[in-house]
Amino acid sequence: MSSVLAVISVILWLARLGMFAGLHMVASPYNAIEHAVSDYAVGPTKRLSAAMTWTTALGWLTLAGAVWWGLTDWPDRGLTVFLLLILTAIFTVLPLVPTDVEGQTITRIGIVHYVLAIAWFAIAYSLTGNFSRWMTDAVGGSLAVAGQVLHIVTLVALIAAIAALVITPLRRRLFGTAERVFLVAVTLFYLLVAIALLGA
Repeated sequence: MSSVLAVISVILWLARLGMFAGLHMVASPYNAIEHAVSDYAVGPTKRLSAAMTWTTALGWLTLAGAVWWGLTDWPDRGLTVFLLLILTAIFTVLPLVPTDVEGQTITRIGIVHYVLAIAWFAIAYSLTGNFSRWMTDAVGGSLAVAGQVLHIVTLVALIAAIAALVITPLRRRLFGTAERVFLVAVTLFYLLVAIALLGA
C-alpha cells in the first residue's frame, strides 16, 4: 500500500510542477516578479490554478498515506500525518477562497485566503525538517543531500518572502520571485520524499 501511494504521490508532484510552469506560459495580466502565484487563481488562469491546487491536495493526501503505512516505526509519524492531512484540507478549500489581487480592496474571503496561505507555508516548511532528518537517518545518499539543500533553500526563500511583505519597497521587486523559489523548492522537496518512500 505504501509503495503504491508513493508512486501516485510522485506522479502528482510531477504534475504540479508541470501545471506550475503552465501557469506562467498562459496569457494573463500577471507576471512572475510583481504578482503572487495566488493571483493566478483569478482571471484566465483560474481553472489551471484550481487544477494545480487540487492536484497538490491529492499529493499531500497520498504522501500522508505512504507515511502512515510505510513508516510505522518513525517517531514523527503521527504528527507528520496529521499535518499532511491539514495541508490536504487547506488545498482542498483554497480554490473556493481566492485571493484579493494586488491593488484591489481587501475582502473577508481574501483575508481567509491569506490565513490559509500563511498556515500552509508554515506547515510545509516545518515538515521539511522532519523529513530531512528522516532521509538523512534512514535513506542517505544523494536523496538525503538533496533534501538538506532544498530544506535550506525553502528557509532562505521563506525569509526573503516575509521580508518583502514587511518592507513595502521590496514587495513589488522581491516577493514574486521569493515566493516562486519557495514553491518550486517545496514541490521538489516533497517529490524527493515521495521517491524516498518508494523503498519504505
